[in-house]
Amino acid sequence: ATSAFAVLMTSLPVTAAVITFDDLVTGQTSFGFDGDTDGTNDVVFSTTDPSGFNTVGPGLDQNFVDEPGLEGSTEIVGHDLRVDFVFGAVGSLSFGFAISTSLSFDPAVTFQVFDSGGALLASQTAGADFTDVGGESSAFPEGELSVAFDGVASYALFEFVDDPSRHIIDNFAGT
Repeated sequence: ATSAFAVLMTSLPVTAAVITFDDLVTGQTSFGFDGDTDGTNDVVFSTTDPSGFNTVGPGLDQNFVDEPGLEGSTEIVGHDLRVDFVFGAVGSLSFGFAISTSLSFDPAVTFQVFDSGGALLASQTAGADFTDVGGESSAFPEGELSVAFDGVASYALFEFVDDPSRHIIDNFAGT
């Protein structure tokens, strides 16, 4: 029975997903994604910000964030945002982001990926800049972050580096 279970578990399909945050969220401190529609969230984003999330966008003139995105505060002590992978994530993760800022600092995000024991699997930092959108400048500094890792990720932390401000993530992709 154990061998049959091991064969079954290794033959289950692994699917990639892109989370677009198109569902309306206002004031909630968590946002779940049920990719296989079995009634159990596979990915859960959470914040310690008592104001919670909003699903808004920085406007249509962005390259990496489509309307809407998941918006939260960069003023949180510790990490700004956490994502838990209920069944694990493998290979790589990526997302677009924008930061509402006065640009008094260099806006950026650091994304750290951890296994179930809390060991760091990968860490990546990406800066945000105003980008060219059809000959115009984007409305907010934005960027895209992608990180590859070995092992099975249990959770990841986002830390946005900026003066007191707001961040938006969108098109969160992974397997």
